[in-house]
Amino acid sequence: GKLPLFDGINLNAAKSDKIALIGKNGTGKSTLLKLIAKQLMPFSGTISCDETPYYVPQHFGQYAEMTIAEALQVNSKLSALKEISEGIVTQENLDLLNDDWDIEERCSQALKFWGISEASLLEKVNTISGGELVKVFLAGILIHAPGLVLLDEPSNHLDRQSRLKLYDWITTTKSTLLVVSHDRELLNLVSRVAEITPKGIINYGGNFADYQALKQREKETLNKEIQNKQGALRKAREKEREVNERQQKLDARGEGKKEKSGVARIMMNTLRNNAENSSAKLK
Repeated sequence: GKLPLFDGINLNAAKSDKIALIGKNGTGKSTLLKLIAKQLMPFSGTISCDETPYYVPQHFGQYAEMTIAEALQVNSKLSALKEISEGIVTQENLDLLNDDWDIEERCSQALKFWGISEASLLEKVNTISGGELVKVFLAGILIHAPGLVLLDEPSNHLDRQSRLKLYDWITTTKSTLLVVSHDRELLNLVSRVAEITPKGIINYGGNFADYQALKQREKETLNKEIQNKQGALRKAREKEREVNERQQKLDARGEGKKEKSGVARIMMNTLRNNAENSSAKLK
């Protein structure tokens, strides 16, 4: 029952692209990530991904009652591995595990990398801090090694050391990245900026600093054009004032002459109408 947030937008990302999604608050940056992650469905249009997206959200309310393993989508594999190790070797367990025999070790190493090795995969998400929760989802990138990563304000709640780890990963990863962030240092690590505007998505090559420099040049050019237009408008108004004053003098002289010469009233009205038409043309 509301106006569409997006209409006729297009965005393409090639392999290993690192794209920053920017735009004013309310333009739909986070919503676009959710659409790509298939957490929301569009009313129309298509979203096509050759890779399965891995999504690091900004808000975690929907995960509150999940365990860390469930939030990371590894609970089924871990359960299957546990049962197989206990001798319950069923086809269902083998299918769930899908030859991912080192899943437990990868989870442990990923949590350790982000400095949360003490976190248990079985504990609830709502028992850990915001910073630890961000690290949990960042650890999921190392666990799943996705080809497409969607990051929504990933440096929020992180300490400086963890931010540096994140920056290093962004710099070195071969995954395709789509990032929403207000972190200028992070935004300067991308190779492309996509700005969401009422006219659609506008692409800019380079990082956020390059984007800012280009926008500043555009602003300066626009200001110069405005100044030129304002100067032309002032000249036009001055010219209009001069013409009006001259016309008023001519009209006054004409009226005096007509009255003195005894011109008929009907002829005076005709002359007056002609004068008014001339004034309209001048305006």
